[in-house]
Amino acid sequence: MMITKNNLDEIIFENHDARLLIEYIVSHTQATLYYYREVELTVENALKMYNLAIRTEDESSDRMPYINRYNKNTKDLLYL
Repeated sequence: MMITKNNLDEIIFENHDARLLIEYIVSHTQATLYYYREVELTVENALKMYNLAIRTEDESSDRMPYINRYNKNTKDLLYL
């Protein structure tokens, strides 16, 4: 499922800080995030995605590149 600011209530977050980071990414960057399964998004993962989105946004003014990350701990794909 693609994460948007309209469907954040369907995502399981570790706490409110994780939610705020993801909300900022989908609202203020060109990043597209996908959420698979019912896995809790932790602050650590949200912070990594936030830093990557901001860094990539700064480096590229044209288009956000498609980055595929495999989370070894949960065996889920995180797309950014």
